[in-house]
Amino acid sequence: MRMPGVALLLAVWTTACGGGVEPDGAETLGTQASSVVITTEDQVVARLASSTGAIYGYGEYLPPGYLTSPDTFYPVIIHLNGVSEFGTSTTEANLLAVVTRHGALKKIHGTAQGKAYFGQKQVMVFTPRAPTDWVPAELNAFVDFLVANYRVDTSRIYLTGLSFGGYGAWKYAYQYGSRLAALAPMATNIGGPGPTITQLQGVPVWAVHSYADGTSLSAERSWLLGVTKNYGQYQLVTVPQPTATLTYLFPGASSPTWTSQPGVFAAGSDIARLTVLPGGAHDCWTQQYDNYAFWDWMLAQQRASVP
Repeated sequence: MRMPGVALLLAVWTTACGGGVEPDGAETLGTQASSVVITTEDQVVARLASSTGAIYGYGEYLPPGYLTSPDTFYPVIIHLNGVSEFGTSTTEANLLAVVTRHGALKKIHGTAQGKAYFGQKQVMVFTPRAPTDWVPAELNAFVDFLVANYRVDTSRIYLTGLSFGGYGAWKYAYQYGSRLAALAPMATNIGGPGPTITQLQGVPVWAVHSYADGTSLSAERSWLLGVTKNYGQYQLVTVPQPTATLTYLFPGASSPTWTSQPGVFAAGSDIARLTVLPGGAHDCWTQQYDNYAFWDWMLAQQRASVP
């Protein structure tokens, strides 16, 4: 999942997000005529971009009852994989293998517990596959595509990502975060540019990182600073080397200071939280995604108002 060099990552940031300028033609992305035909529920399916008109190929899970409840709108989890999953699939079998490597689709596709949990939660899950990068305008076009072609509860759109996908999730939120009900980046591999992320005001964020991961905990902390600046906290959260997993909590404007709790602490209504694992393993996400308290936290979030 690691990117080979910071210079390349900085170049990606400059190209994709520098100055907040959208790529040419961004407003027309994802406007292709859709050919989505929905006949399957309660299992993971792969959809090639060539068969749907979407900007990406993607994996899809629709909960049981979707086909027989035409008036019901559903929450959506969107998962962004890391750099090892970039590419273009030419077969559904290849795409399915890629999009089920991590996250909710991995649990649904590979375990009876995962399938039962997400089915009972009545949530849709989508994992897109980008060719080479997560570009915010393209990802937003994919969100538009989902809203246009599936029954999306737009007050409950959740975004999570790991490694380069965590970076992609932060980049998306920097420009379009007001669309989200919650954001959960993990093992982000480059830090934020510094300014306040105004799009995330009022949006709960849960970041996860291993303390000595070579991609640097400072990346996650710098992005989180862009969140806490909305509430008057202009200092990075202080994280001493832990001997056990800790979760740092930031309540928001009511108490603009960081506190900590042992373990993967999912309770409370804090606007920002950072879970830090001891050690240096880049993979902090498997533990987090295996913890159903994390998913309970995510699916409990809802936007008070929808833009």
